[in-house]
Amino acid sequence: MALIGEGTPPSSGVVIVTRDRPSVLRECILSLASQSLRPELVVVVDASDDGATFSLVREHISEVPFQLFYLAAEARSAARQRNQGARSVTTDLLFFLDDDVVLEDGFISNIVEVFERDTQKLVGGVGGTVVNEVYTAPSRLNSLLLRFCIGPVQGSYAGRLLGPALNFLPADTPEPQSVDWLRSGCVAYRREVFAEFLFSNSFQGYSFAEDVHLSARIAKRFKLLSTGRARLYHKSLGGRTHRDWTALGEMIICNRHEIMVHVLQRRAFLHYIRLVLAEFIYSPAASMWNGGQWGHPGRTALMTWGKLRGLAKIITGRSPHDLARTATVQS
Repeated sequence: MALIGEGTPPSSGVVIVTRDRPSVLRECILSLASQSLRPELVVVVDASDDGATFSLVREHISEVPFQLFYLAAEARSAARQRNQGARSVTTDLLFFLDDDVVLEDGFISNIVEVFERDTQKLVGGVGGTVVNEVYTAPSRLNSLLLRFCIGPVQGSYAGRLLGPALNFLPADTPEPQSVDWLRSGCVAYRREVFAEFLFSNSFQGYSFAEDVHLSARIAKRFKLLSTGRARLYHKSLGGRTHRDWTALGEMIICNRHEIMVHVLQRRAFLHYIRLVLAEFIYSPAASMWNGGQWGHPGRTALMTWGKLRGLAKIITGRSPHDLARTATVQS
């Protein structure tokens, strides 16, 4: 296998995690098949309730111009499913895609090109641009509220990870830009870099912000870049598949706290105050103003109740991450 920087394009493998969404998964796979530079293999890690996804993959194995593999998920966790799929990939670059994305032509090649330029291997990960979910500068009122949650900020919010682990989308620019974090639904990592860090197994189910947790750890030693030349469309079906909004709210605050304290090392009392302000004032207000899948008043109320439960677990040391650390120490 050729090494990156030796004159031949690095090889690429793709991991897609899915559950009960064969129709959108089909579109994702077909968009990969139509790329000018295609991956060598695609691994689908499936946590579905029925056999429809398995049948879909079996149907397309002989039709796509790359190796296509199906793995039944060992656990219903986006983070753990991604780790499971990554174990089957030995290519130079490891792509992670959501099942509900459709790639524009050139997505793979444009990300590969960024890695090829990095002959010193200073870059650990490169993210693409979701064309229907791009950074927009916050309004004056929004910026005022954000100040209470993250404090004063120099320059743009784009691509930043600020305050109590609030993450902002990268700007849509053609040239690669340095960012603090990368989305797991449209990203590639050097395989050896990912193998050193991995997604945390303490992130369960939907695994909110597992990509922030991973990429922020990687950013301590490697550069993270985002490029507007690698583009895809995100159907964003999460709101249709969430079944327990209270559990989601609990997950959000517990996971953000984990990143704030154990990755960013922000442990002062002020950071905790800002976490509470962000989750119980700014986030509900922003959801209601902006609408979207989490903006329904009933969902916002359920999620707020879940965040209160999560805050209680954080205070008493019973968050899923605390329990995972305790179990690791005891074992």
